[in-house]
Amino acid sequence: MKLLVPYDGSPQSDKALDTAVHLAQGMGGAIVVVNVVPDLCLMSEEIPAGDCDAVSRALDMNGSVALHRADEKLKGSGVEVETVMKSGRIVDSILDVAQERSIDCIVIGAHGRHKALRMLLGSVSSKVAELSSCNVLIVK
Repeated sequence: MKLLVPYDGSPQSDKALDTAVHLAQGMGGAIVVVNVVPDLCLMSEEIPAGDCDAVSRALDMNGSVALHRADEKLKGSGVEVETVMKSGRIVDSILDVAQERSIDCIVIGAHGRHKALRMLLGSVSSKVAELSSCNVLIVK
């Protein structure tokens, strides 16, 4: 059993990671932890061109720190772990990694948004669940 955990260092992604470790230990599975760095410079005209490099470097650094934190958290768990850093659209990148690594189940944290915003924008976890070709476990 191969599990994918999208991880950004938030409490929700910590819960998803803990759940994935528990499942992997029980089934002799492996975990792939992915951090996706969105390219906000392409998504927003609000960021001046000169600031894009600084924003990208900061987001990359945060992603690297999150993956290091996940890796440290999983040491001694007895579970095989791979970490992956991607950039681009979050949902698309998660689904790409799932396909590339032949993932059996994506374990993802639920994102608590205000109900009105969630109805308008959706959430990463619900979009991943809708579009994934493998099973998805949403952890609350």
